[in-house]
Order: sequence, then C-alpha cells, then structure tokens
Amino acid sequence: MKVKLPNGKKVDAYPMIPAQKLMWFVANHHGSDSPVLNIVTGYYWQGEFDTELMKEALYEAIDRCDTMSLRFTKRPFGKVVQYLADESGIEILEEDLSHMSWDDAQEFIKERSHSMIDMFDKPVNEIKIIHLENDYHGIYMKLHHLAFDGFSSKAFLADALSIYLHKKYGTKYPKPMRSYIDMVEKELEYSKSEQEKKDSKYWKESVIKDGEPIYTDYVRPSRLIQQRIEKSKPNLRAAEVLDGDNPSSRTLKFSLDAETSQKILHMAAERGLSVPCVLMMGMRSALSSFNNNEKDISYKVMVNRRATLLEKKSGGVRMHFFSMRNIVEPEMTFTEAVRVIEKSQNEVFEHSNISPMKAVLLRHLGMKKSNRYTYECITFSYHPHFPMPYYGEEMKKTSRGFWYNNDASVQPLYLTVMHRSYDNGLDFNFEYRIVNNPGEELLHFYDKIPDTLLLGLENPDIKVSEILEKIKEDKVK
Repeated sequence: MKVKLPNGKKVDAYPMIPAQKLMWFVANHHGSDSPVLNIVTGYYWQGEFDTELMKEALYEAIDRCDTMSLRFTKRPFGKVVQYLADESGIEILEEDLSHMSWDDAQEFIKERSHSMIDMFDKPVNEIKIIHLENDYHGIYMKLHHLAFDGFSSKAFLADALSIYLHKKYGTKYPKPMRSYIDMVEKELEYSKSEQEKKDSKYWKESVIKDGEPIYTDYVRPSRLIQQRIEKSKPNLRAAEVLDGDNPSSRTLKFSLDAETSQKILHMAAERGLSVPCVLMMGMRSALSSFNNNEKDISYKVMVNRRATLLEKKSGGVRMHFFSMRNIVEPEMTFTEAVRVIEKSQNEVFEHSNISPMKAVLLRHLGMKKSNRYTYECITFSYHPHFPMPYYGEEMKKTSRGFWYNNDASVQPLYLTVMHRSYDNGLDFNFEYRIVNNPGEELLHFYDKIPDTLLLGLENPDIKVSEILEKIKEDKVK
C-alpha cells in the first residue's frame, strides 16, 4: 500500500505482522509510559579495541540490515503500518564510563535504558560504543521490540563484529543479510493459506483434546485453590490471574556453574534429548511438586520461528507465544517424560505460524470461558548458544554479553534460560511482576529444576514419581 507520511512523502508501507501486533497490543494494554517494547543488550570484551574501525563496521552492518531503517507511522483511526526509510538515520555515539566501577556502570546503563522510544516516523534503534573500567570496550544497543527480537539482535551484533574483525585482522567477511520486506510478505501470505485454516482448527480443539487442563501455580497457596474457595466452585480448573495493569517487574537470576551446565548439555546430547525439552522437564517438575505432584501441567512457550535462511537473516521480530500442555504419568521414566514434552513441542511448532492472538481467542472459545481465565502461570523461553565471532583467546575468554532488563513484564512470570557468553554456563532468569512478589518461593522453585535434571540425566530410567519424591524437600530455609 502507498502511505503519505506527515512530511508529505509517499512510501510503500505494510501492515504489522502477527508478532508485532501481539507486542503492540500488550504495550497499549499497559499504557504508553511503560518500556515493555525496549530490548536492550550490551557486549563487551577486554583488551585491544579500535573505536573508529568499530564505528565503520557498525555503520556498514546498519546498511546491511533492513530493520535498522524500519519506521512506523500511524494511519487514520490509530492503525500502525511499517515502512523502510531511505537511510537508517542512526548516529553511533561514544560514551566513556571507565571512571565508574563495573557494577555501577552496568546499573547506570540499565536504568537509563528504561526511557521510552519515540517510535513514529523516526529511527527506533540506538547504538553506542561504550568504554568501561579495566580496559573493557564494546557495543550497547537499545532496540525496539517491533523491529528486533532476541535472535535478530544477536544476528545483527554478530554481523557487526564479523565486519570489524575483517577490517582489523583480515578475517572472512560475513555473508549478506536478507530482505526484511520479503519476510513480511511471506508472513502476510500465510494469513490467507490453507495451512492457516488447519492451524486455527488445531488451536480451537487443543484445549479439549485430552479433557480440560488444570491451572498449576508457582506460588503457594495456588490461586486456583483460593478461587475454588472464594467462588464455591470445588471443580474449577482454570484460574484468573489478575496481577493488575501495573507491568513493573524485577528479575532474579540464578547461575548454574559451567561444569554442571556442560554436564547437563552433554548428557542430553548423548541421550538424543532436546535441550529445551530437558529444561522444560525441570520446570514442569517444579510446577508439579508445587501442586501436589500434579501430572497435568500447562505453561506458555516462546517460539522463535527462524528455520530458513530468510527467517534467520532478515531481522525483525518473529516471536510467538503459545500454550503448551503435557501429561506425564508418575510411572513414566525421565526419558519417557521428556519424549512426551518433545511430542507436545513438535505439535506446537507445527502450528506456530498462526497469529498468537488468534490462537488465544480460539482456545478461549474451546474453553467456553472469558479471557480472564488461564491454565498457565509461567512462560518458558530458551535461548540456544549463539556463538559470537572473536579473534584470539583473550577476546573469547573476556567477552561478556548482557541483557538489560526493562523491568516491565506482560506476564506474571517469565523464565528465560540463556547461555553465558564466556563459559557457556546456563543462567535461569525469572522475571516476575512486583504486584505478585513471590518472595523466597522462586528460590524453592529454581532449586527443583537442576535437581530434576541431574537426577534424570544421570539415571534416565528413574521414575517421575521417584524424582518428585526426591525434590519435595525445599533446600532454602
């Protein structure tokens, strides 16, 4: 479509794709003063660093990445569309924070990152070169979540680093990025396809396929138990998760040591088990333990749809969130339970191109309940190891990647499992709404995850009932 901009210029514009519509919906739901659409990262290393060469590399990477030139404009009646500007309009700034301690500098960067992005008809992304104490230097990026997600932000960073290393050390120049508009057009074509109809049917029927699911909570007493009493409905299976409209959140990070992390990853690979499904086994076991060893567990899972080269290298946001349910019988072995989770995940992946907002509406039609009710208290996301290019062992071993929390969440609890850049150990990041502060419950909850994984991977034939018996005692006093 042709759209006339406020300055009078006409451009080719496109509707937002489903992942963007979801982000835009939740942002509007929580008001315009909440930074839920800020995605902020930093990547730093110690030692040799050429600032001017890095600026050249970043500008070159920006020119190669369409979404650095992405703009949004409002149409009549508030409809938002997107277009590509002729140039990015981004100026790479430089900031010296080397006079501050490392921790103070990181907190300063995080707090400043909460400022809102003015997103209409102007650049929505910001990049800086940052200098820190102890001869650390690197790249800070404040990106708009309608233009980037976790994967595409890493892909851009890797491209910029590859260009820098090529210019400085003569390493191989990176392959081209792909067209953002081609990806958008492919997304829009899907909405009229036969596959979309099949996916719609799946999500409408999924909630009743194995009988009604049941809500399981990460806080005690469970909101379901409380609401059964309050509503005098002893058979109620869905709960209202009303945490208010205040999206303010905090994040608790639990770091699993590199040796244990590698042991888990190695054993999963050795047994042919999917790493995210193994991690979900730990999470669902914690939920089961918190809910009287319930075998029917539901949660939401983030699907980052990046299967093809176009999808991997076109930038943008492709994150979809879907409900995922798995029923694990107590007499099943650990391995059998993980296979049940894998089957559930494969079903979700098979039907993951549908608009997540439409999937939610279809599920609620199947539930015959209002959208105030849910079966899920937690959303799970796994970020696979994304190897950044480096030159020399010093750059590799001193590299530090940061995900600066925007302290605003669109859901009660969000667990993101990520790999640390310097030792590939696992970090478990629990982002929770402060209006529903779980206190020490998250410490109890987390403890059960690595315990489950080690019990199951060291003895794959151990029964689920035995695992739940062994993890029932809380370590935290």
